[in-house]
Amino acid sequence: MPRVARTPFYFGWVVVAVAALGNFTSAAGQTYTFSVFQESFVLDLNISATSIAALYLLGSLTAAVLIIFVGRYLDLFGPRVMFVFVTICLALGALWLSSVSSAWQLYVGFVIMRTMGQGALPLISSNVVSIWFIRKRAIAIAVSALGGSLATGVFPIYSALLIEAVGWRDAWILIGISVCVLLILPVVIFIRSTPESIGILPDGDKADSRSQSQDHGDEINQHVPEPSWTLKEAVRTRTLWLLVIAGSTHSLVGTGLMFHQVSIMAGKGFSSAIGASVFGVMAPMLIAGQFLSGYLSSRIPQRYLLAGGQFMMMITIGLLLTATDIWQIYLYGAVMGLNWGLVMNAVVTIWPNYYGRTNLGSIRGVTNFWFMTASALGPLPLALSLDLTDSYTPGLIIYLLIPPMTAMAAIFAGTPSVTSSTSHNR
Repeated sequence: MPRVARTPFYFGWVVVAVAALGNFTSAAGQTYTFSVFQESFVLDLNISATSIAALYLLGSLTAAVLIIFVGRYLDLFGPRVMFVFVTICLALGALWLSSVSSAWQLYVGFVIMRTMGQGALPLISSNVVSIWFIRKRAIAIAVSALGGSLATGVFPIYSALLIEAVGWRDAWILIGISVCVLLILPVVIFIRSTPESIGILPDGDKADSRSQSQDHGDEINQHVPEPSWTLKEAVRTRTLWLLVIAGSTHSLVGTGLMFHQVSIMAGKGFSSAIGASVFGVMAPMLIAGQFLSGYLSSRIPQRYLLAGGQFMMMITIGLLLTATDIWQIYLYGAVMGLNWGLVMNAVVTIWPNYYGRTNLGSIRGVTNFWFMTASALGPLPLALSLDLTDSYTPGLIIYLLIPPMTAMAAIFAGTPSVTSSTSHNR
């Protein structure tokens, strides 16, 4: 048996730790990091803020298309190769951004960083955890997501300090070096494609005690085979597309709310500092939501968790629309964070639960295309609302109408039928 299998605990938790590190380093391509560089881009490149926002939108949309191929190659080459490749590409993207001087060069930088940071690293991280865990998948995903939650608070500060110390161009170089130093060596040493590849079973189970529930709201049945859908089979199911619709709501509405959050609150008379401080309330509640989702996923079908998340989003928007006091602003942040964590965990874990581990990368590459596209478009309706009516209220009301419809999509998604061609005995 390979050496990595002889640990005093299940080796999958080591994989979870490396996946958390992958989620942490993905911060180099996330919106909250780019926001720190926004002013530097405007001043040094002589490009307007509107033009930069448009380039960022186009770059994110292009990244959404490219993530389909990342998912396919993840199935072909495995997580260790793709982790290293993506990390190197992310570092090269940071190096490219350090030397940009024109709009098209900035667009290319956005494409690389959004594809590798926002898209590929979180995809690979959650994918490898989903392969190593079945019964404990939701909790393992929640633990690995702590890396991304931590990065939300750490990376903007780290980036700001670098800009102040060495300037924004050298800051990108140091960020690129940082992601390589943090991630590549742990990946090479500890990541393996599957537990079976080192002679053990998912969750650390014994061969005679393996069990899995196809839908984690059902009773665990030792005789239920693990599904193994191909991408072609999965995209032909109604379930996949209804779940994509349900999951896209938070990418669209949630991203729009967070992108304009400070501006919306400024319109209500709150300072930028208060608007920004709401993110500090969101972060711990997001972590709480992830673990709550992990706990509930073993008791409630995850499509119902997705549906519940849509109704919580209605409450979130309602709080933002009606907030007049500072405590209501912070209540909005708490509900938003809890809701985001609850849905985020369910959206990640539902795919391997329903469609199996064999072609998970390809399937999630397709689903993540829609999520990333929705995320890229999220800020646009609220921006149009402000430009056309001088108020965010019409846009927020439109966003308030979306979750009830997508909640119905989640409820009626059902579970894809497993036939002899789409399953194998575990």
